[in-house]
Amino acid sequence: MTYKHENEHEHEGEGEGVKGNAPRIAVIGGQVAALKKARQAGFDIVWLHGPHELDPAGLELVAEAHLTDYRDPQAVADLLTAVHRHRPLARVVSIIEDGLESAAAATTALGLPGTGLDTVRLLQDKLAFRTLLAERGIEGVAARLGHDEADIRAFVDEFGPAVIKPRYGSGSLGVRLVHGPEAVPEVAAWAAEFGLHTFIMEQYLRGPEFSVEAFSFAGEHVVVAYTAKEKLDSFVEVGHVQPAALDADTTAGIESLVARMLDAVGVTDGPSHSEVIVTADGPRLVESHNRRGGDRITDLAAEVYGTDIDALGFLWYAGRTAPLTPGPAGGGGAIRFLTAEPGVVESVTGADEVRADPRVVTLQLSVEPGDTVAPIAWSYDRSGLLMVRGDSADEARALAHELADRISIKTRPDTAASGTARSIAAVAPRPERLLGTTPPGAEQ
Repeated sequence: MTYKHENEHEHEGEGEGVKGNAPRIAVIGGQVAALKKARQAGFDIVWLHGPHELDPAGLELVAEAHLTDYRDPQAVADLLTAVHRHRPLARVVSIIEDGLESAAAATTALGLPGTGLDTVRLLQDKLAFRTLLAERGIEGVAARLGHDEADIRAFVDEFGPAVIKPRYGSGSLGVRLVHGPEAVPEVAAWAAEFGLHTFIMEQYLRGPEFSVEAFSFAGEHVVVAYTAKEKLDSFVEVGHVQPAALDADTTAGIESLVARMLDAVGVTDGPSHSEVIVTADGPRLVESHNRRGGDRITDLAAEVYGTDIDALGFLWYAGRTAPLTPGPAGGGGAIRFLTAEPGVVESVTGADEVRADPRVVTLQLSVEPGDTVAPIAWSYDRSGLLMVRGDSADEARALAHELADRISIKTRPDTAASGTARSIAAVAPRPERLLGTTPPGAEQ
């Protein structure tokens, strides 16, 4: 289905609005807030979205909307080829994970500036990413493809403690630590039960983890913010804090590592979100993405550093801003994710009082009475999000913990699901994208 605004070049929007000869940008997926920022940058917008996910309010901000499976790269490339032939596009972008490959496929097909398909696929493929870093001499974290207990045991025997994870995973889904040889049978049995028949095995990196929000200006990589992480034993993140407590030498080492990695993978324009662990031997990369960070990290950066990464992107693509010079943090900010015992939600209390606190930036609840809380297998199993401001990072972190503890999510056991183990197919909407391949000997 296609929607076209009646006054394609004259409709009013937020900010400056769009002029009659405005450049055209295709936005894949995303929410209305991003469309407003594209309009403010002066773009005429072609919006591609799924028909069941689209917010109708966005239709008033765009020149065209095409309702389609935006997760299908070839279909998106074919559609935008026809759109481009009618009236040329200047860029194709996506700020969400599920739209990156489609945006890159169209960018490559149309020969437009931006991140191409090879780069996106390299970043999404954790084994290819590790292999490239090793080949370029950027770092040498051992990584191999595995399928079963024998593969895990061989890797642990050679490299020591390891992490197994889906080859194309996100949201910490299916990530497990193998402490040593004695843990191999249990982790292998869990992987088989979970349906994780293909996985990456990586050397376990010991140390605190940070995310690096950067923006690339024609090959010049600028770090916008560092975020300290708080994680569960399952690796699912439950807290973010800015600014991260990093000394000058560590910061310089991380910046150099991230810049060399972005050069190697071919990211030259736009946002990137990289995860780094600071080990005893220096910083090591976990993974990277050619998008801004999720979990509201960019909103935290806007609060603490005053930089709206999405708005910066559209202004840069429109040629309306120079490379950013990062400034100091203005106080501190923290995000704390709400969790609850698995079961059926009976009550949620304390939220109104917490929301009324002037230091709270936002509070989102993902559950209400009657909903079912699943055991936390990945980020989407969390029950809510709280973001706060403070005069310092330490103050913000402590406040986020304190206020989150005031919100009580009471559950009762879910007898219908009792004893039922969830598989990766039951948790992830597209498990085939996480695994990448079928087990040895299985039908292709």
